[in-house]
Amino acid sequence: MIQYNPTIKLSKLKILKDGHSVYYAEFHSGVNILSGKNSSGKTTILNFIAFTLGAENIPWNKEALLCSQAIAEIHLNDKIVTVIRDVVDKPMQPFKVYWGPLEKALLAPATDWETYPFKRSAEKISFTQALQMVLHLPEAKGDGASNITTHQMLRVIYADQPSLHSPIFRDDSFDTSLTRSTVGNYLCGIYNDELYTNQITLRDLEKERDKLNSELKGIYTVLAKSGQISDINFLSSLIIDAEENRNTEFKKLSELKAGRNTSEHKNKDNSIEAQLRENLSKAKLEFLHSRNKLQKHEFEAADTERFISEIQLRLENLRDSTVVRSSFGKLNFHVCPACLSELKRPSDENSCGLCCQHLDADSANTQIIRMRNELAIQLKESTIILNEKIDQISKLKIEIPSLSKKLNQLESQYYLQANNWSSATEELIEASARKLGELDQEIKNLFEQQKLASTINGLRERLEELEIQIINLKSSIDKLSFVQDIRKKETYSIITENLTHLLKSDLPRQSEFENAKEISISFEDNQITVNGSRKFSESSTVVLRHLFHIAMLTASTQLSYMRLPRLLILDGIEDGGMELARSHRLQEIIVNETRKYECDYQLIFATSQISPQLDNEEFVVDRSYSEQEKSLSIY
Repeated sequence: MIQYNPTIKLSKLKILKDGHSVYYAEFHSGVNILSGKNSSGKTTILNFIAFTLGAENIPWNKEALLCSQAIAEIHLNDKIVTVIRDVVDKPMQPFKVYWGPLEKALLAPATDWETYPFKRSAEKISFTQALQMVLHLPEAKGDGASNITTHQMLRVIYADQPSLHSPIFRDDSFDTSLTRSTVGNYLCGIYNDELYTNQITLRDLEKERDKLNSELKGIYTVLAKSGQISDINFLSSLIIDAEENRNTEFKKLSELKAGRNTSEHKNKDNSIEAQLRENLSKAKLEFLHSRNKLQKHEFEAADTERFISEIQLRLENLRDSTVVRSSFGKLNFHVCPACLSELKRPSDENSCGLCCQHLDADSANTQIIRMRNELAIQLKESTIILNEKIDQISKLKIEIPSLSKKLNQLESQYYLQANNWSSATEELIEASARKLGELDQEIKNLFEQQKLASTINGLRERLEELEIQIINLKSSIDKLSFVQDIRKKETYSIITENLTHLLKSDLPRQSEFENAKEISISFEDNQITVNGSRKFSESSTVVLRHLFHIAMLTASTQLSYMRLPRLLILDGIEDGGMELARSHRLQEIIVNETRKYECDYQLIFATSQISPQLDNEEFVVDRSYSEQEKSLSIY
């Protein structure tokens, strides 16, 4: 049977209470039915299945909360993984993962298990990220800065009892139209990460552009009132002229002091010279320290960039290794590649063809997954370090010019004090000194204006960059949206065609279903309309809800690009006061539809009124539950 990726299948479920098993069942590909009387624990088992896959907001009953752990063996495409999750009535419980089958997992030491948090962080990969890496799925951003989790995807995959009147999504505490739209598009294979990222980036750039426009408008208003100059080139020429005048005046003052009669002069003030020397030494140390720190950070940033490139290369090599292994399979060596001597044949097919060591079937895949996760963590940490270094480099590049200017001024003051004699009686010297001070203040003021002008110039340049980026982004968004719209129309068309066919197979109880012609699906509004109507009897609402999910599952077997993982979990088949004949008919429609599938899939549903045609070992999982013998053997 064909396998489309992603495909998720539950193969085994084990529930523990204080270390003892209170439930164990094996599941298979295709249709799996949990059968039993009302209040016998069918929904509890479905909740445990969804919980091990990452669902949140589980309405646990008292029997379920007596359990301690839920363990599931799951097939992720062609990989087998065992997941353990502690049963606690608190949100966001972490996941313990063993990359192998359940039997080995239960015997494995704690060091062979990996723990993944529910939420991602800068230091750790989340459970959703780990699954997406194994399933080769892209990450999807939701509302705000959050990312779509397995919990959000399970809101469509698992149609539970509390969400009876929600036709598409399972109820959730934190729900927005943007999140629903993103989840729906993601599962339908419509979501394009590049398009979504561009849309978010465009929104942020437009906000930054508007903010810059407001800042520039305010600055220009203040400049107009104060009469300051904002032309950076004109200010630069004024600074050059002022510094030339200062140098001329400084030379003049030096000549005046050097040419006077030394007998009329007092000794120079050594205390002032000592203070200037101390200030100059501090300024030099501060300047050299900042410059050395800049060089150090630049070197470390370059080194980190090389390290990141190496990690990315290793990740690419791991992906290439996985492709090569899947393409060539197991390689057998008959001759030693070093000395060309004939090798001993391995004892069995599970031994290495070169060293004859016994190998686990999944050991190489498990090692690759672990290496990939470790490299991903190193990549994230190194990227954080690199960004910090870049920020420090930027700050130092802003700080160093002002330190250099301060150092130059102190050097000039020290030179003047150390090499000339002071005389309070010479009017020319006093006048020249005063003029020198005025020129210093003028230069300082011009530099302040130049700093403001430089800031304005930087804002203008950034505004021009933003305008170019916004134009390019809008062009890219238009192209990507066009491609996405084509795929969306194709996907929705196939889902609605499937749903139309399924609704007409229902017993003649709802006129809109019998004559279904126009069906509209909105993930964003969590609504399905049939012939313009979206309000039906409770039993018809149940039928529409389940048949929509089956139509979506059918579409995922027809369209390989859909990301619905060929898995559905349905509860409440006969809810809404549904008559027995209609419940049986609904179950038979579901099974007859799945018989057409040509690719691997899994459908798990629970019913208290199983159709006689389906009450057999081909479909029924475990035993039939009752009030006396409930699903959980706790008491």
